[in-house]
Amino acid sequence: MKNDVKAVYIAFGIVLTYFSVYMPDFMNVAGIDNVQISSTVSFSALNGMLFGPFWGSIITLSGVSLYKLSAGTFFTMSAFSLLSLIFNAMTSIVSGLVVNREYKATKTIFFSLICIWYLLDVGRTAYLYPWYHLLVLGAFIYFHSLIIKKSLTSKLYIFISLFFASLLGVLTDHMAGSIAYYLLYNLPASAYESVILVYPVERTILAFFPAFLMYVLVVVFKDIILSSESIEQDISSRKSRDLDEYIKNDVLDILKKEET
Repeated sequence: MKNDVKAVYIAFGIVLTYFSVYMPDFMNVAGIDNVQISSTVSFSALNGMLFGPFWGSIITLSGVSLYKLSAGTFFTMSAFSLLSLIFNAMTSIVSGLVVNREYKATKTIFFSLICIWYLLDVGRTAYLYPWYHLLVLGAFIYFHSLIIKKSLTSKLYIFISLFFASLLGVLTDHMAGSIAYYLLYNLPASAYESVILVYPVERTILAFFPAFLMYVLVVVFKDIILSSESIEQDISSRKSRDLDEYIKNDVLDILKKEET
C-alpha cells in the first residue's frame, strides 16, 4: 500500500474510533455498583481485524485518547480508565492476530490472562468466573483448523472465523479489566460471581457487531468485485500495460546502453 493511501486509511480509522466513543454503553452491571462497560471495545476489535495487530492497536489508542483530550477528561481519568486504554489496545492486538492467523501468540496472550486470574485470591474463590473464556478458547483451539479450511468456500465459516477473532479480542479486554479492577479496588469475589451468567451475553453482543461489519466488508465487497464481468479483462489489461511500461522504460534503456 502506498504511504499516502495508508495514511488516509489510518486517519479514517482514528476518526471512526473517535466517534465510536459516543456509542451507548452497558450500564448498571448486575452485582457491581457504578460500573459500565464501554462499547468502544467493539471498535477496538474491528480495528484489529481491519488494520492488523500493530496499527489496529495504535489506531485504537489514538482515537480514544483523542476523544478524551478533546473532552478535557484525559488528565483527570482514574487509574482504571487509563488502564482501559491499554486493554482496548489489547483487544485490537488479539483480534488482529487471529485474522492474521498468528494463533500461537493469540493463545499465549489469552491463556496467560486466565492463569493470572487463578493466581489471585479472588480467582481461586470465584474459580468459575472465566468459564466462558475457557469455553471460547477451547472451541477455538478445537475448531480453528476446520474453520480455516471451510472458510475458503463457505461464507458461514468466514463469519464464524471473524466472530472468533472479535470474541477473543473482546474477552481479552474483559479478563484484563477484571484482573485490574480487583487489584485496584479489591472487589470481593461475590461481585464477580454475581455476573457469571451476565457477562457472556454482554461480551457476545459486543463481539457480534464488529464481526458482522467485517463480514460485510470481506464478503459483500468481494462478491461485488468478482461479479464484475470485466474483472478478468481489467486484470489482463493492467498486466499488459505494466509489461509495456517495463519494456519501454527498462529494457530499451538497457539495450541503448549496450549499443553505446
